[in-house]
Amino acid sequence: MKRTVIALAVGAAFAAPSAYADVTISGSINAGPALVKSNDGSSGQFNSIRSTVGATTGNTSGQTTDGINTNYSNITISSMEDLGGGLKLDFAYQITANFQSVSASPQNRNSHIGLVGETWGGVWYGTNENLYERYFYTIDPLDGAAGIGGNLQIFGSPGYGVIFDAPGANLRGTAGFYRRTDHTIWYDSPSWGGFTFGAYSTLSAYKTGNTALSNPRIYGIGGKYVGPSVPIQAWVAYERHKDLNGLAVITGGGGFSNATGSVGQSATPNSTSDQGLQLGVGYTLGDIFIFAQYEGLKYKTDGLTAAADITEYKRNAWGFGLKWNVPTGYFGGQYIHAMNGSCQSVGGGCNASATGADMIGLGYYHTLSKQTQTYIMGTWVGNDDLNQYNVAGGVGAVNRLGGSIIGVTIGLKHSF
Repeated sequence: MKRTVIALAVGAAFAAPSAYADVTISGSINAGPALVKSNDGSSGQFNSIRSTVGATTGNTSGQTTDGINTNYSNITISSMEDLGGGLKLDFAYQITANFQSVSASPQNRNSHIGLVGETWGGVWYGTNENLYERYFYTIDPLDGAAGIGGNLQIFGSPGYGVIFDAPGANLRGTAGFYRRTDHTIWYDSPSWGGFTFGAYSTLSAYKTGNTALSNPRIYGIGGKYVGPSVPIQAWVAYERHKDLNGLAVITGGGGFSNATGSVGQSATPNSTSDQGLQLGVGYTLGDIFIFAQYEGLKYKTDGLTAAADITEYKRNAWGFGLKWNVPTGYFGGQYIHAMNGSCQSVGGGCNASATGADMIGLGYYHTLSKQTQTYIMGTWVGNDDLNQYNVAGGVGAVNRLGGSIIGVTIGLKHSF
């Protein structure tokens, strides 16, 4: 009897009045064992940006790592309330579900609140994956770039160890365009005949003063067309980073010695401007969706004066892939090529050779039920001598300049 009374009291305490909006708990647990193997890096190579001159086998050797990869596992609490007159309030609070470590704490992921209109779209503010990233992962054939083999291994990154720049204490000193940001406000349109677009900007919460690089900002815009009658897709997105100083990441930050002298940055730049542009097209042919993508990244600084200071770096990349739906699930595969970069320095004659890379990602998802799938995914990343693109996922091996990496994972995905 006591247990029944207590249970009824607890239930009454948490019961919501019928006038309240429904709250939904949803998410995805996507995890499994993963193995990543990196080989030895290059030795004796250099350009104007990085160097392995004088490196020994000991500090360029690869390694093999295995563990549990939790990918993009998450739990979301959300609510959509009808305010009347075609207006709705949309709320979501999402946390990561990193259960591979006893020390891992839940972290904010995509959390927001906003107003949505039936005819004009919606405006939200909070923390979210920006539209530039969303276009990449929604087209990725390996479950939205959830881990090993995803397109974020090259797209959205200049290499040099950069892979998925998550939000931090501030925006400065990051070079990735495949990222989520805090203190962000954004707009997404409804579909007008298959065409949608959006725009976003971070606010000035990261401002630290009136000195150089003290007010970093990110903003972008994009548009996408998904044919309502013709099975074709096309999209374009542009993102700009103001005063994030991505070149500090590419050149080794505060100073990096190579055979030609000191690189990095001899002083803090007056200002920096980094930008990314992506283009894509896709076509559905029966059960097969094929696509091709291009991305150009550009990093610039202003106010550096030392001869070895890098003032501009560019990197272009392209790729193609397919997703094939079969009765038991789907296959996915993609190939991406990062071209050699190009650069300019104060002293002229900048050399960014041997900075390209190639990657292959392959996977199969097998349907066990409407909510559960099992999968196997694999990848290979081959770096030129003076770059280091990496694998995606929570289990990584040491990645050296010029090293190649292979990774494979099997697992289960349960959506609820």
